[in-house]
Amino acid sequence: MDSSEYIALIKTVEPHRNELVDLDGELVPKSVVMLMSALAAEQDRTVRFQIYTTAILHCSSADRKVVAVKLAHAQYQEFHDIVSLVAYSDALAENGEVEAGVSRAKEALELAIQQQTVVNYAAENLVRQAIKTRSVEVVNEALDELADSTNVPREGDCALEADWVDAAEALGADPEMISWGRKIAERRPIVTRRG
Repeated sequence: MDSSEYIALIKTVEPHRNELVDLDGELVPKSVVMLMSALAAEQDRTVRFQIYTTAILHCSSADRKVVAVKLAHAQYQEFHDIVSLVAYSDALAENGEVEAGVSRAKEALELAIQQQTVVNYAAENLVRQAIKTRSVEVVNEALDELADSTNVPREGDCALEADWVDAAEALGADPEMISWGRKIAERRPIVTRRG
């Protein structure tokens, strides 16, 4: 499937996002069933990744969290990449499996550090998942890992975001880390060291 065929697929399934049907004993958007059918016939890895990502999004937006977890796990099993592992951690946490989500988020950060890419993306995800635990200790540990990760060499990354600052502060996280996070929010560069 080329990019124009993928776009056509998305246009075809989009109207069926709000129609629930049975898939292996679970109610899911009909669009997901259609996407899974396309996935079964698709060989191109990039398109397969996109189909998984779209199906997970459709499940999440329809509050079909169990199926989102299954699809995110399947995507990670197939690709073993950082982005899939981050999506899996988020799906777990959204499904109420918060500790498992934090655990997968830690794995994603370790993988990002090993591969020296998207470290900020993985570290921020860890903080966001830690906040869902409502545990100051877990959040402070994640913030420490985030700060430590800024010193890790990398070949490519996204800007370090700080959308988590207010939620971490509301939980009573380390004030020094909150201040550091606010500085990040003000300057928005790729941060390479704590400061």
